[in-house]
Amino acid sequence: MRPQQGASPRRARGRAADGPAAAWPGGLRRLPERAGEFVRGHRAVVGNAVRVTAASCVAFYICRYGLDRAVMSVYATFTVVSLGALARIPGSGRQRAATVLTALPAGLVLITLGTLLAVRTWAAVVGMLVVGFLVAYAGTTGPRIAGAAPGMQLLYILPCFPPYAPDTLGQRLLGFLLGAVLLAAAQRILLPEPDTPPFRRLLAGAAEAAADLAGHHGGPVPEPVLARARTAADALRPARIPPADLPAAPSLAHKAMAHAAEAVRTLLNRLDALHTAAGSQHAYRPETTALLRAVGDAAREAAAALRHGARLPPGEGPRAGPLQSELAPVRTHRALDTLGRLSADDRLTYLRRRSLVVQAADSAVVLVLATRLLLGDRDVDRDPAGHAFAYARAHAAELWWRRLTTHLTPRSVIFQNACRFALGLAAARAVAGLLDLQHGFWVLLATLTLTRTTSLETRSAVRQALLGTLIGAVVAGGLLAVAHNHGAVYAVLLPLVMLLAFTAGPLRGLAWAQGGFTLVVAVLFAQVAPVTWQLAPVRLEDVLAGSLIGLVCGLAAWPRGAAPEVRRNMAALCQAVADGIGRTAALVADRAGAADGGAGILALNRAMVLAQESLAQYQSEPRERPARQPDWPAVLVAGADARRGERLLPGRPGRITPHEVGAWLRQAAESTAADYRALARHLRTGDGPPEVLPRPLDLGALLAVAPPVPPAGAAPPARADSAALLVDSVIWLDALTADLARIHREM
Repeated sequence: MRPQQGASPRRARGRAADGPAAAWPGGLRRLPERAGEFVRGHRAVVGNAVRVTAASCVAFYICRYGLDRAVMSVYATFTVVSLGALARIPGSGRQRAATVLTALPAGLVLITLGTLLAVRTWAAVVGMLVVGFLVAYAGTTGPRIAGAAPGMQLLYILPCFPPYAPDTLGQRLLGFLLGAVLLAAAQRILLPEPDTPPFRRLLAGAAEAAADLAGHHGGPVPEPVLARARTAADALRPARIPPADLPAAPSLAHKAMAHAAEAVRTLLNRLDALHTAAGSQHAYRPETTALLRAVGDAAREAAAALRHGARLPPGEGPRAGPLQSELAPVRTHRALDTLGRLSADDRLTYLRRRSLVVQAADSAVVLVLATRLLLGDRDVDRDPAGHAFAYARAHAAELWWRRLTTHLTPRSVIFQNACRFALGLAAARAVAGLLDLQHGFWVLLATLTLTRTTSLETRSAVRQALLGTLIGAVVAGGLLAVAHNHGAVYAVLLPLVMLLAFTAGPLRGLAWAQGGFTLVVAVLFAQVAPVTWQLAPVRLEDVLAGSLIGLVCGLAAWPRGAAPEVRRNMAALCQAVADGIGRTAALVADRAGAADGGAGILALNRAMVLAQESLAQYQSEPRERPARQPDWPAVLVAGADARRGERLLPGRPGRITPHEVGAWLRQAAESTAADYRALARHLRTGDGPPEVLPRPLDLGALLAVAPPVPPAGAAPPARADSAALLVDSVIWLDALTADLARIHREM
């Protein structure tokens, strides 16, 4: 185990050399603190080891010694181990128990398939190929299913080996049910993981913080108010939310929660920037003050509805109408006239400050509509700003189908991982069947647990696994030789060995996990059937075979992991951003091109999902030496900005006039899109930095062709709407240009 950073042996000796007064008293005083840190840091591991040990031992003793059902005892024990130790189901004790019970129907199907397909090696191999892919690919539907996937694989692996014994199917299914129920009870009762705040409560807290921040209309904002807003926004970052609480499933409720989270985080960010920008202490104009007041009221109503949590009665709940009526005068108030009277250095500053107010109000509208949708109002898509909720009336099957097909491409790292595991498990099953290995199950188990997303990581895992298995086999062989067939010895040792293995493995690494599990297997099988010390070397041979198969699959199937896919998917995202800029500009300037039925924004969403998944896997993979990479999160921000503009701008009232202004907007959009296409080509080829740097917007050319807007109240509504739409479009293009410049600075 590597020493922690800042606690090297050399430094420790240096502190001790300062004298006993410096070393021992301070160390003694810190012992309780360090003990507390150890307990807190390892509580989850120890708690899970206790739960798995208790549930598996109770299941085994009931079936083996109480009912005298050897087959049933094996399946009950391995169900607990697979879903409790091999799987990584996230969440609190209540959430983990619910996930285990939800997996019961799928587990029954997998055990039945494995039992029936064990009749022939080729049938078991084909079943392993299909089941391995489907179970791994099902992780696209949410963190809980993804966490349970490795354990679910084991439920097919265990029964798909000879002997072909369909007459024992009843015992196998009963053992699985008993083990799953005991594991669920242990997750709920024994040292359960604490409950976390529901995602709706986090949304409500963020909306309340936004309401408080919007309540300050000029002047300094109290630091506690700003701090609360920033804390609430940070709490909604996906990295801060426990995986089990993330709204990541393709259900309508989860999509609405994710939409609301994006809206309230944008709202908090814009309000924060508005109140901390230069000149923010000056008093706001009356229409801006009224708009911020309406933003605060809307956010507070949304928070109250989220905390209440019931379905909305007709005509009740948060409303977007009052906010939208206050938004109109701010959006149209002398925009270009004010811009024309500013110096060149102040124009972008004015545009960005005005944009913060409008974007905050737009985000509040989206928050209200997403909250209404979350609480059962599917009519939100009929709202003037509801074009972003095209999924509101989609059937559940359609939403699930979209999610499943999103990753059905060789460019998806989830698809690659599913193929890698399926091919590895099928190959391991074929080798075990053709060579008639005595314990072929262990070959597949080694393949399942040791296959990694890169060949480098797989080689490292194989080395550790073989070392741990070798040591575990030596200890197990000695134990079997000494204890021989004294079942009472194994019955007493089983809980101790399990607790040690399931605690030391996660804390000390893969070598300890494999060595401990080798000892668990020996103690367990010694109580099921007569065994000798030769079981230990058989275990080592099977782990070696499974490791080699996993290593070959890692070398043959995407051996570099996510590194190439990050560049490809980020390039595809840049291309999608460029296409989105073109579509949005056509819709805004010419009111043309709206006949794609939302296919364009779906393509942009798909590109963002693939880029996010590949980046997440890339960041989790160890690398020999870190290579310089572009600012990938900035590319994701550009995708989000492009999506936000495509969702909001086409639904705005007005039309860009005169023709010269529309021509300027189209040319500016084409220039920005061309820069993103150039970046996409560079990311695909991997050549040197792009020769053409992004060009800033030519606002001088815009002001030369844009007529001034008459004073407030004197302009026709159509003229005012046109000016507001133009200014918001300029702000949107400027944000995308700034994103591109930030990406280029890191290349």
